[in-house]
Amino acid sequence: MITNAVLSIVSSIIGGGLVLAGQFFVKRAEDKRVWLIRLQEAASDLATSYLHEAATVNDRRRTGIDRSHVETATYVVDRQKALGRFRTLPWSSDFEAQRQAMGKTIEGVWRAWDESDDEFQLAYKSARAAVSEFMAAVGAHILRDGAHR
Repeated sequence: MITNAVLSIVSSIIGGGLVLAGQFFVKRAEDKRVWLIRLQEAASDLATSYLHEAATVNDRRRTGIDRSHVETATYVVDRQKALGRFRTLPWSSDFEAQRQAMGKTIEGVWRAWDESDDEFQLAYKSARAAVSEFMAAVGAHILRDGAHR
């Protein structure tokens, strides 16, 4: 009779421990999923700021607006907000090279303003490609880490 009571208590303790361990791993996987979603959202905001700037510069140049009349303050503020949010997240440093490439290529778009249309369009396409590479790298990371829950 005592053996049955002890066995019952030990079984309850083991069962409770397994339930707690299961809850721990479920919570941990859910936390990781939330961080990955935040990473994707912040990366999208950052990438969108570069795409928006490139598209606006392309549009303004095509319509013949003088470069000095193209508003840039909005891009700087929006990008700094997006960058600040992005950098606070886990894994953001894994994409530093791609992030820097986006910055260099958008600078290239501005530098190409007075160049030929072909050179400008090449710079514009390079900026769009850098954004695509950044988002592809983030997406691959999310798929890889999301599968390892």
